[in-house]
Amino acid sequence: MLHRTVEYDVKEVEPGLWRWNIYPGNRTVRGPVKFRSRELAVEACHGEINNGIERTRRQATRH
Repeated sequence: MLHRTVEYDVKEVEPGLWRWNIYPGNRTVRGPVKFRSRELAVEACHGEINNGIERTRRQATRH
């Protein structure tokens, strides 16, 4: 799936516990195994992607 041009997915790790995975470039960033539903994992993943984009934007304006 894509959110703001960043590829990601969510997976059920064990029954009732989900995690998100973000694929920036050729690496993988894994979220914690703590989300009780797929929807909560997707929401948290979108937030992490948005935060990462904002952090990158702030760093770029400092240099």
